[in-house]
Amino acid sequence: MTDYTADAPPPLPVEALRKALGQTDLDAALALLEAHDRAVRQALPVDEAALLDPRQVQAWRGLAQGQVALLDELAVLRDQVADQLRQLQRHQRGASAYLQAMG
Repeated sequence: MTDYTADAPPPLPVEALRKALGQTDLDAALALLEAHDRAVRQALPVDEAALLDPRQVQAWRGLAQGQVALLDELAVLRDQVADQLRQLQRHQRGASAYLQAMG
């Protein structure tokens, strides 16, 4: 495991997350997020956050912005999946109605 410091926040594993989610490997995606969370907590304990200099603050802001961007991307994907699920349910109801009418 890499040791991160307040000077070098752990990089957000965006590409690995996209790959895991693209393969519907939710366990792998969760493991990546949990590992990143542990790395962040190791690199920046809560009691040391107030001691950061402006350069360090900027590095951590960059990480936070990356996290927000990832959350936005995940929200879009969630909404797309929800739309697809609703469409699938409509098709299923239509098929069931058709089968009952024919039956």
